[in-house]
Amino acid sequence: MGVPLAWLLRRQELHLRLVAGRSGLHREVIWAHSIELTDPAPWLAGGELVLTTGLRLPTSPSARADYIQRLARAGVAAVGFGIGLTHEQVPAELAEAAEAAGLVLLEVPLPTPFVAVTKAVMERLAEQQYEGVVQASRIQPRMTRAALHGGAQAVVRELAVSTGACVVFLDHEGKARAAHPPGTGIPQADDLTGARAPDGAASAVSAGPDGVVALQQVRVGPRVHGRLALVADRTLTPADHLLLGHAASLVALEAEKPLRLRDEQNRVNAMLLRMLLDGTVEAAAALDHLTDAGFPVRDGIRVLALRGGSPRQALQAVGAELAERGLPLFGRVHDGCAAVLLPAGHGITAQTVTDGARARLRSRTWAGLSAVHQVTAGRAALTEALNAASVAHARASADVVGFESLAGHLLTGVPETRRLLESLAESRLGPLASYDADNGTDLVASLRTFLEHHGQWEASSTALGIHRHTLRSRMDRVQSLLGADLDSAHVRAELLLALSAWRGGRGRV
Repeated sequence: MGVPLAWLLRRQELHLRLVAGRSGLHREVIWAHSIELTDPAPWLAGGELVLTTGLRLPTSPSARADYIQRLARAGVAAVGFGIGLTHEQVPAELAEAAEAAGLVLLEVPLPTPFVAVTKAVMERLAEQQYEGVVQASRIQPRMTRAALHGGAQAVVRELAVSTGACVVFLDHEGKARAAHPPGTGIPQADDLTGARAPDGAASAVSAGPDGVVALQQVRVGPRVHGRLALVADRTLTPADHLLLGHAASLVALEAEKPLRLRDEQNRVNAMLLRMLLDGTVEAAAALDHLTDAGFPVRDGIRVLALRGGSPRQALQAVGAELAERGLPLFGRVHDGCAAVLLPAGHGITAQTVTDGARARLRSRTWAGLSAVHQVTAGRAALTEALNAASVAHARASADVVGFESLAGHLLTGVPETRRLLESLAESRLGPLASYDADNGTDLVASLRTFLEHHGQWEASSTALGIHRHTLRSRMDRVQSLLGADLDSAHVRAELLLALSAWRGGRGRV
């Protein structure tokens, strides 16, 4: 954005006269600067209209020619020479040197103050900025309509056409998802895939021999979808940046659509799963919803429970794994675990899902898997998965622990026996759970680990990550609360059976 010299020369109130450099009238002035130094070149950035009265102009013809040449090398747009003070007319040496260098040389008459020229340039620049904003405001609705009808690719195309630049949308992995013009290959694409805004900034601009590259982060809140890059062979205007920001917002909203729909669907699925596991939904309605959602239920269901870290983040990680395999997420948080429904007899395995989720979470998790059940037996499947996850935690096992692999699972699989064991679990473990709730302790988990490790103090304390003296103190407290002797094999066996049916409290699954 600049003021064309030809436009400035036509301003009759300034009374400017072209002395030399007619071939350079197409150049644009980005600033008007009055300076009387002998060598002003070091103080110039290029594109200026240098105004001078020649107060410190050298006297020799060669030095005067050198003065013009230095200004030309500095990239100034033109020189305005004021006459009537130190010089009655523009020195011929300056005119000859300017013509030879292709530099525009203007004569500024004495009645025209330099401030008038500067004001004309500044006002025109301000008008251009306003015109750019007005033009951008007219383009923005077109860009919005393009987003509604054509998505990210249409937004990228509209931005490229409106700015006359190349535009590319890179996802969070640096892969080009949309670009315009098509077939150009975007010459800077290889560089763009590795480009990053400094210090995590939302935007960045860099200039190089191939042009200017502007990067704008595409994000909604903390979720980053990628970057929108605009590549131009010119300096970008404020309107360009305004349109780039608007386009990035539209692309971000477009990228959010499936995620928001998926989040809403996950909430509905979680509600159904809660009702299914609580036994408050009819089997037929549950089957219809699962089938409509694309969840295969012909061969029954399993429940996968993940313990450790953030259960909500674990749900998101498992959901991403299932989505890649074309399966919906039916999951909920229960007792600090992420509980997820898996189809039985399906190609996907619990170990594959767990390993994929761990890679996304990058945190330690322990997984338990229920036996195969019908949809109506969701409560039992959840109990089995939670118990198996607790065993996996106690064993510090990287493998998914299947409930079917645990000794005594046949007892809990028989309804009559299960009711008996649940009653036993409530009476034996209820006091420990109440104490844990009131005092913020974890006696139930400590007891499970102790029994799973056959009462070995060193192995049990290592699995729990505590000192063996701490574990002894906890077991003393357990014995006191239960009035039981943990040295007795019969007591330990009874408590193990109780733990196999423990549901975490009366009325909870």
